[in-house]
Amino acid sequence: MKDQQHEKEEAGASVIAKGKHVVPHGVAVEELDGGKKKLLKECPAKLQELLSTKNLVPVYDAMVNEIVNQPKTRNTFGKWHDMEIVSVLDNFRDQFADKAVKVALCKRESSAGTTRWLEFIDTDTVPTYVPQYDVNNLSDQVIKTIFTTLQFPNGVAVEKLSSWSSRKKLREEIPPKVQEMMEQKGLMDQYESLVNHIVESHEGNFRKWNLEKIHEILHAYKPMFEPKGVSLFVCHKEEYIHHGQGGHMEIFRWLEFVDRDMQPNYYPQRGADSKKEKCCIQ
Repeated sequence: MKDQQHEKEEAGASVIAKGKHVVPHGVAVEELDGGKKKLLKECPAKLQELLSTKNLVPVYDAMVNEIVNQPKTRNTFGKWHDMEIVSVLDNFRDQFADKAVKVALCKRESSAGTTRWLEFIDTDTVPTYVPQYDVNNLSDQVIKTIFTTLQFPNGVAVEKLSSWSSRKKLREEIPPKVQEMMEQKGLMDQYESLVNHIVESHEGNFRKWNLEKIHEILHAYKPMFEPKGVSLFVCHKEEYIHHGQGGHMEIFRWLEFVDRDMQPNYYPQRGADSKKEKCCIQ
């Protein structure tokens, strides 16, 4: 993990969202962590460099001024209003696009809080890059935990691994987004075989999913899915629930099917190879 992250940083990448996310070289970031005053007065060095190179400083200044002066973009309690910000970005997208730059508002939620940032994407440098936390590209799929609601972008199909009656559900019920992707990619037979393999590997274990077994099975099926542009991941999130003098751990697990045509650089929000909440770099 550390070696991979270090390599990404040395290649010009940036670690953001309190160390939970990495963006590649060619993407400049401005984190919305200090309110309108900070947004108006400060501009990160990498972003300044990109704006100067592309002759976009006046466009950026006008956009920031509109975000700051628009009262609906942030309420009196300090909460940003996502779609109001997106509405402002929409007013400037064409001017940025004329200089080969895309702009996106991104948001990542966790039990520790919500982080937001703006991504300025140099499409000359990273033409295929897709911001996976873009609030304007979210599907209607969610994983609800005790403390937060995880959202997923278009191009990622999610299947929850529930604790109770999960074997039967996994075999008999397929989420609409998963079914849509499998049919579009011609992978229904492979998907059904994968599900049966996972269920059969857990015979006699009625509640607990074995992540190591699932990871091994997914690895075995990758040669069937990846040539058709679909990556497979098993994901995991733990939350400690306090009650009385003690507490217990709630565990949430799910599968992710990633359409690489729509999400070429996506990586899981909560990789199962890490029990702690942190970025999972492939």
